[in-house]
Amino acid sequence: MSIEKLDFGDSFAGLLVDGVEDTPYVGATLRLTDMGVEIEVPYLPGYAVQQFAHVDEWFRQRTPPTNMLLRTREGAATFYGCRWRGHSSAAGSSIGSGRIAPDEALLHDREVSLSEPLTVKSCRSRADGLNHWTRLTAVESEAHRDEESRTNVLEVTVKSPEPIEWQQGEATMRIQTSWRFAARQDGYERIHELHDNVLLESEWAGPREFFHHLVEHRKVMNLLVFLFGTALSFREHQVRDETIALRTMGGTLIEHPYVELISARTIRERAQPTPTKQELGRPMLVLQEVGIEGLTSWAERYDEWERFILPAVAVIGRRNRFIEDVVMSTSMALEAAGQLIGERPGEEATYGRGRPSMATYVFRCLDYLGIAWGDYIHSQVGLARAISNNYKRVKHADNGAFPDHVETTLIGEINELVVRLLAASLTGAADELLQRYRSGSELWQLQQRFEANEVRIDDDDGTWVSTPQEEAQKLTD
Repeated sequence: MSIEKLDFGDSFAGLLVDGVEDTPYVGATLRLTDMGVEIEVPYLPGYAVQQFAHVDEWFRQRTPPTNMLLRTREGAATFYGCRWRGHSSAAGSSIGSGRIAPDEALLHDREVSLSEPLTVKSCRSRADGLNHWTRLTAVESEAHRDEESRTNVLEVTVKSPEPIEWQQGEATMRIQTSWRFAARQDGYERIHELHDNVLLESEWAGPREFFHHLVEHRKVMNLLVFLFGTALSFREHQVRDETIALRTMGGTLIEHPYVELISARTIRERAQPTPTKQELGRPMLVLQEVGIEGLTSWAERYDEWERFILPAVAVIGRRNRFIEDVVMSTSMALEAAGQLIGERPGEEATYGRGRPSMATYVFRCLDYLGIAWGDYIHSQVGLARAISNNYKRVKHADNGAFPDHVETTLIGEINELVVRLLAASLTGAADELLQRYRSGSELWQLQQRFEANEVRIDDDDGTWVSTPQEEAQKLTD
């Protein structure tokens, strides 16, 4: 048996096993809080009650066993990378209480020694945006009508299509659908529930630590953050390995099931609000446009472009951010991307003291994309200097006061768009997408922001000037 689900606010009482021979089991309570998995252990002073001597030692020395097992009436849970989280000392005859926080909690036991580290061959994740981005479903339905056009038959077929598979380093990655049916009823109504979701899966030839799986999953989710332009969270992880077995009472193997794993690395994401369809909006590219070749290209170029990807995705995927943070992180990303792109024709106009400058690296990105900004932006050189100037004034205190908030807001929006398009281009599948921006057909919202604030970038020096409403109207006509 295993604990099927552990959600925020749930708790399970059981006996805690430390894997050390001859030490007695102790009572403990398993909980899931917004800080992660927590095991609370009540105990008495070890010098007074020998039964709790080892527990007293855990908390006095702040060194609980690395791996532990909890057996409850509902099933077992195994904990890895256990750390001291806090305790109230047991003094005299009073009862003490200690808290342990594991790096990983597996809601099942394993058929190996408790001292063995957790390694698994396969891992599945559910995350925001996967259903919306992939457009995959396991459900097909067809309604049949009678002669009076009333629906009298509904045929529902549930069948998962073939997974989409590609290689990502040593890991085989898959995107596939998963469905689950459940019927429930009470004294009043009967309900048939059909859950139809998309999973991201990784599989290795041999067992690996969960962290290795998460790294590969994160690469895919970082691409989705760029394509959606919003924060996305992991919601659930399930793992499978030959050491995780489901057996009959007689010991006969039934299967090696997928079981839930809760990681301290992602549990705070699970607590974040789920984005609505409106918040997700329209991704720059969907799975069918990216394809297997695009996913492979993204994976192959990821390490080389990491200095571009990580600062940009960190701020795009952050909730409740400051616009200055957007400018800082995206400008750092553009600087890294510009160095990778290399020299571009006409970049000499952005040099400082005869050498490439911050504006040069930004110009390379802008020239590479070739976006047609319209009359609100004088030139790519002017925009590159405006971005560089704003970045330096935000970053360096010796450059005086912070720049005007309107300028910073608009630079932040431009930077965010540019890094998202650069990330999409790394898939090799963004030619049609970029063509829409090169023709200017996707820029009307940004142009209206300039018009509403009555400003424009007026020259190659990146100078901001005011545009009266009448002049702004002429620029858009």
